[in-house]
Amino acid sequence: FFFLYFFCISKQMASNADLIEKWEIIQTKTFTNWVNSHLVKRGKKIESVKTDLSDGVMLLHLLESISGDSVGKFNSSPKMKIHKIENLNKALKFIADHGVKLASIGSEEICDQNLKLTLGLVWTLILRFAIVGLSEEGLSAKEGLLLWCQRKTEPYDNVDIKDFTFSFQDGLGLCALIHRHRPDLIDYDSLSSENKLDNLNLAFDVAYEHLDVAKLLDAEDIVNMPKPDERSIMTYVAQLYQVFSSLDKVEVAGRRIGKLADFAQTMFNLQHDYEERSRALKSSVTSKSNELENAALGNDYATSRQLISEFREYRRTLKRQWVGEQEELQSLFNVIQAKLKTNRRPAYTPPEGLSVSDIDNDMNALNNAESSRRTALNAQLRAILDALRKAFADLANAFADKLASLKSALATVGEVGELDQQLETIKSNQQELANLGNGLPDIQAAEKACEDANIEENEKTDHTYDDLWFAHNLLTKTYARNADLLSSQIAAGQTEDVSPEQIEEFKETFKHFDQDNDEQLSKLEFKSCLSSLGVIALDFEGGDKRFESIFSTVAEGSETVNFQKFLKYMISISKDEESPEQIQDSFNVLAGGKDFVTVNDMKVGQLSAEQINHLTSVMPPKEGIEGGFDYKAYVSGLFA
Repeated sequence: FFFLYFFCISKQMASNADLIEKWEIIQTKTFTNWVNSHLVKRGKKIESVKTDLSDGVMLLHLLESISGDSVGKFNSSPKMKIHKIENLNKALKFIADHGVKLASIGSEEICDQNLKLTLGLVWTLILRFAIVGLSEEGLSAKEGLLLWCQRKTEPYDNVDIKDFTFSFQDGLGLCALIHRHRPDLIDYDSLSSENKLDNLNLAFDVAYEHLDVAKLLDAEDIVNMPKPDERSIMTYVAQLYQVFSSLDKVEVAGRRIGKLADFAQTMFNLQHDYEERSRALKSSVTSKSNELENAALGNDYATSRQLISEFREYRRTLKRQWVGEQEELQSLFNVIQAKLKTNRRPAYTPPEGLSVSDIDNDMNALNNAESSRRTALNAQLRAILDALRKAFADLANAFADKLASLKSALATVGEVGELDQQLETIKSNQQELANLGNGLPDIQAAEKACEDANIEENEKTDHTYDDLWFAHNLLTKTYARNADLLSSQIAAGQTEDVSPEQIEEFKETFKHFDQDNDEQLSKLEFKSCLSSLGVIALDFEGGDKRFESIFSTVAEGSETVNFQKFLKYMISISKDEESPEQIQDSFNVLAGGKDFVTVNDMKVGQLSAEQINHLTSVMPPKEGIEGGFDYKAYVSGLFA
């Protein structure tokens, strides 16, 4: 048992010793590359940290490069060990002066090329100068670097950084660190944890080509190790940290400046917006105030109502927009001041005339102008309505008064003078009444204007156009009847055997056929009248010779027959007497309008045989007409 136990322990120790030896080999490569990444800036290079740091020359160059400070004069070509020791002592003192404690590391061991202590010295420098700043907040440099890696790779689900050994063995950790800061350099989604070598080589190549990060070790140094060398990986990750932390600082500074620029731009835009909108609102409001103060008032109802409607529409639309804009500007001003105060900036002072109080004063001035405009428009409308009422009332009242006067005159016309004087008075009044009627269209128009203005009551008059038109029409008819009556009475007084009633009947007949009311009967109207009275027969062909004879006699050479001629003719055919005209007209009727009469015509007229024999014996024959008798010559002979 003891032998087996000892064998296992011995084997494990041999395995650990082998692993440590491999670590030292990898560390030597890594640290050598790390040193060269800094020496190259000074045009220097070493082959191995084990041998090339032993004289102190390259170590001093490295210290100046990584610290940025001068180490002073030193022996750049030491030949003797004592000179090498002096250089190394100078280097170790420089390191100690920079706050680095070197336990168990002396110049003798470095000069003697003690690999373990030499690697420990380089590692101490890496911790002090490469991972500086990560040991704050109670964390060691290792813990700080690990925390940085964990924070940067947190968004990546397939990366879990727990240490600087196995966590970086598949290469995804390094790729994630690069992708987080420069996503343009690596297509991370295309990577797989199965391709460890490819992942590591990709990270090393990209970091070297694009980020100037030296390849401190090979991918095989990580993948092929049972446990990757922690210090080598930390050293490489530290390089990434230095690159990205400087980028982070630049980004932070950029963000800070960008935030400043954004804030300044935002404030400029807000203030510019406030000023432009305030200036536009001020211009619109003051312009409208001036317009309202100088706007004309309508001189008629339609114009006045249109102006009032336009004013109300303005108040309902544009004015409300301006009030809303004023409220928004107030809010915008408050936002500007709040942002400035939050960022500890001076308060904003708008240009002259554009402050909140200035805009408020402009709006108050507009309100006053609106109030004055509203008062003026309403007063003008009331004045126009009152003028419309008065215009109608003046016309209607004057018309009614004159109509009443003419009505009263008609009632007293029969009290004075003879009939012809009374008729003359009535005709004069008729003309005055007709002239008065010419004013009815003006009254109708005045009433229409009131109706258009929605005037329903008029305290200035009780009359309406319809009432006045009806009263005028009625009085006109009354005057006409009275004139006709007087004319009939006068005509009756001048004519024997004809009563006033007959004359009135003749008058009504004349009026009935006087279609155009011109107090004249045309030839056609006169013919229609005689046909209706049975004086002549209806004739649709226009060849009635008897009518032509009658019209020629009655019209006395004129184209028309007036009432007096008509009356004279009607009296002549109505009176029961034997005047030449009546006898000749009777023969004309018997003859059917011919200028001769026959025995047959007289038989049709119901004359007796004795009467026919007598007349044929005394009437001369009509020349050229067999059986015809010239009744015109006979009548002329009777009254010669």
